[in-house]
Amino acid sequence: MRPSGTEADEALVLEAQKGSGAHFDALVDRYTPIVYRIALGITRNPFEAEEVVQETFLRAFKHLDQFSPSKATFRTWLLTITRNQSINLFKSLKRKAARFLLDHESGTAESEYAGDARSDQSQDAEHLLSTKQQYARVKKALARLPERQQTALMLKTQENMSYEEIASIMNTSVSSVESLLFRARKKLLELLED
Repeated sequence: MRPSGTEADEALVLEAQKGSGAHFDALVDRYTPIVYRIALGITRNPFEAEEVVQETFLRAFKHLDQFSPSKATFRTWLLTITRNQSINLFKSLKRKAARFLLDHESGTAESEYAGDARSDQSQDAEHLLSTKQQYARVKKALARLPERQQTALMLKTQENMSYEEIASIMNTSVSSVESLLFRARKKLLELLED
């Protein structure tokens, strides 16, 4: 039986755990937009965010048998995977960038990579120039926040999640989330006043 799209997450998960690809596909359709938004908020790159979306659902499918509704909602479980995959990709890209810079400084970088880097930089500059000034300032200020503050702020403001949901996704306490949000908002205001 194909899902109608109105089933609760738990019903879809139960059927997907029994081997129904159609039910897992319904979960993918339901959660792709929010997974993408969170990944984009952390990676700040559409291509990397798409990679995180794919990796998130691959991991969710692979480990679906480990999901237990008594421990967390499916949404919380999936968004925890999303956050972890985004951070892992971000760390991996930072390591690759550091290696590239070291290779480039020592003269071993391939000239085609250097050309690609210059091309990417010019595309980034064109993109920033086309963005409205206020949006650019907010984006720049957000980027200067620590990762945990960024994530908490994004989950609260963009996804309208409760403190409890954010705490579960970030594997921390509700009071820590409140503190992260307070510090994030305070720092953001300071950065925007500069």
